[in-house]
Amino acid sequence: MSWQRLVTTNHRGAVVPRVLGIALAAVAAAATVLFAAVRDLGSAGWGALGGMLLVGAAGLVDDLAPSGPRGLRGHLRALTSGRVSTGILKLVVTSGSAVIVVALQPPRPGVVSVAGVILVAASSNVWNGLDVAPGRALKVFLVPAGVFAVWGAAADAPAILGLLAGAVVALPFDLRERAMLGDAGANLLGFAAGLTIYDVLPDPWVLVGAAIAVALNVVADTISFTRVIERTPPLRWLDRLGRRP
Repeated sequence: MSWQRLVTTNHRGAVVPRVLGIALAAVAAAATVLFAAVRDLGSAGWGALGGMLLVGAAGLVDDLAPSGPRGLRGHLRALTSGRVSTGILKLVVTSGSAVIVVALQPPRPGVVSVAGVILVAASSNVWNGLDVAPGRALKVFLVPAGVFAVWGAAADAPAILGLLAGAVVALPFDLRERAMLGDAGANLLGFAAGLTIYDVLPDPWVLVGAAIAVALNVVADTISFTRVIERTPPLRWLDRLGRRP
């Protein structure tokens, strides 16, 4: 691994640092610490931050590692041949973090909690698939984070609201191609988004959300989000909004 890999060439051929994920993780941590300094945070809040930081760290390892297999199927093929890729490391860390974070949330029926783990873990990889165009992953994150800001539980609020504020500040840098999220940022945002969705959805809809998150992973690994977005005029307009021509 090399820290020089945090600087990469984007789709336009410009050299761009992949540092927005590190900045977002720092903002989430700072927001949580500041909140805890004035009132009791509880295990759910600390667990949410810990899970996000672990997932972000696993993504950072992927950013720093030499290029390897692409897509979930590519990583699984590498595993069957006896090679543990950084993608498999992310899968293990993300799944384990999802189990712990959901377990620390207020109790819900067992099947809902299991679906919540799937939802949170799968969402992390969904955002990884979104982060192939400037600003796309951040724009999509603003939707569940904004809903959470209105209806979410206060126990998770510091880290997620910190990410929401950080995403608003980071978006112009991503859109103008001055910095990138990298896997560290994309996986962190997806994990947080999955947790926000789990928090605000009623029990039956958590199962629906988990099924949609899994389906989106299949789409990302087979058809690609870009192809779907480019063929859907409203999505195409939103996706290009604010980007360089």
